[in-house]
Amino acid sequence: MHNLWIPVVAILAVAGMIFGGQAYSEAKRDAHIAELISERLDSQAPTEISHLARVNKGYGVCGDYALSGDETGRFYYNTATESLALGTDAPQYRDNCHNLPE
Repeated sequence: MHNLWIPVVAILAVAGMIFGGQAYSEAKRDAHIAELISERLDSQAPTEISHLARVNKGYGVCGDYALSGDETGRFYYNTATESLALGTDAPQYRDNCHNLPE
């Protein structure tokens, strides 16, 4: 019976590392996007992002942003090229986020 626990524990440890690493990676990506938005808008206030949706097979992120000064908007971020488009009138936003619910 003891021989059975070793593979079970090993499998659970590997699964925890995989899913934990993915969650950490997404949190790091979200913080990077918020920082880019603040820089682009020349704001010292922290940016909050919400309503995130992965598009383009996971290579893009659409969502909403809000600054503490009541400024809000929408954005598209391409994770492959690390490019950011702000506003619904930006061509990258229209091309990638057009079918998302408002």
